[in-house]
Amino acid sequence: MTEKFTERTAGIWLPLAFYVAGGVYMLAFWGVFDRTAFQLTALGAVSIIIAVALFLTSRWAFFLGLFTFPLLFTEFVYSLLWSVNLVGWRSNFQTTAFQASMIVYLVFLTISLILLIDKRNTLKSDRILDLLNRPAVESESSKSKQGAKSQ
Repeated sequence: MTEKFTERTAGIWLPLAFYVAGGVYMLAFWGVFDRTAFQLTALGAVSIIIAVALFLTSRWAFFLGLFTFPLLFTEFVYSLLWSVNLVGWRSNFQTTAFQASMIVYLVFLTISLILLIDKRNTLKSDRILDLLNRPAVESESSKSKQGAKSQ
């Protein structure tokens, strides 16, 4: 059990905390303000799945993080630009807090991607991938054994 905890360094914990906070932020925004923004529900759920995969030090966390980065980045840049175009910068406290949260989110999203890329070798492979690769490896090894026996 201690072996798993030694693998989770700050390079894993920071993105894990970010993806949990980002997922909760998106789900809360969807639940409180805009029930028609289903993309927030999907991206929030995927962010929490990435956090769970990071906690389990799964390689899928790297692939999901890499895949969702452009989606999350585009979603938040679009939201920030829409807010600025609609009401401008610092029109009131709530708008300023919303715009600041968008900027903070984008900064931590970028830092988390950099840390995921840096720590991709510490994330271990998954049992599912091992099961999918095993028949191919076994068939190749059986072919080489058969070829060696025939010679």
